[in-house]
Amino acid sequence: MSSKIRIGIDTPDAWDAEWARWFERYSRGIPRLGMWLTRAYATSGCDLLELGAGSGRESRFLAPYARSVTCVDFSAGAMEALRASSPPPNLRALTMDALHLEFPDRAFDLTFHKGFWSCFGDDVQVARLFSEQLRVTRRTMLALVHNGANAAFHAMFQAKAETDKLYQVRFFKPDELLELAHEGLAKAGVRGSVRLHGFGGVDWMHQGLGARFPASVQGSLAALAYRLRPLRVAESLVLEVTPDPHKKK
Repeated sequence: MSSKIRIGIDTPDAWDAEWARWFERYSRGIPRLGMWLTRAYATSGCDLLELGAGSGRESRFLAPYARSVTCVDFSAGAMEALRASSPPPNLRALTMDALHLEFPDRAFDLTFHKGFWSCFGDDVQVARLFSEQLRVTRRTMLALVHNGANAAFHAMFQAKAETDKLYQVRFFKPDELLELAHEGLAKAGVRGSVRLHGFGGVDWMHQGLGARFPASVQGSLAALAYRLRPLRVAESLVLEVTPDPHKKK
């Protein structure tokens, strides 16, 4: 993987400032990821962890469909705003460094994040983030990153990045993610399955007439579309890792 990536926003203070600007807007957005997760994965009765949660929009949506949801972010401002927004009672928001998670091993059934790794240009840090997420995952870990195989989407971000640091993020190619996962599993001495999915690019399912459907229907239709569409047209790549702690390498 290449580690010479320009990242625009990479400190807690900088993200505090960004979330002061964007928290309300992001909170009101469509929880596309949450809708998909409830249909593509069995979240009922599960403990979920969202890393780099920011506004917590997806976790807020997921809370009624899970036993508990934990949001972590190294931006204290974002987590304070989330706690002040009257979240569901089974959702907790914690200020924490994802490189050093303060949770025991295998604490969560499902762990996920959206665009979080794209905020890191250092390969060593990304590998460490993978290791920590894997460590606290009991059943399934998901990492959504900006899709480097989608040339048009990448070009749009590059153009906007000239004037807005929010768009100065890292894009990953499918091979990079697969290499990261296999190397991370080997380093942990754990066997597991690794798969790639696509996510995003079908917003019409959540807007206009699509918005009239229940969230469960929107999520099911989106899940079907993601399976049928090629990876190169997805906004995000989804790295899915299912560790088997009973099978050591």
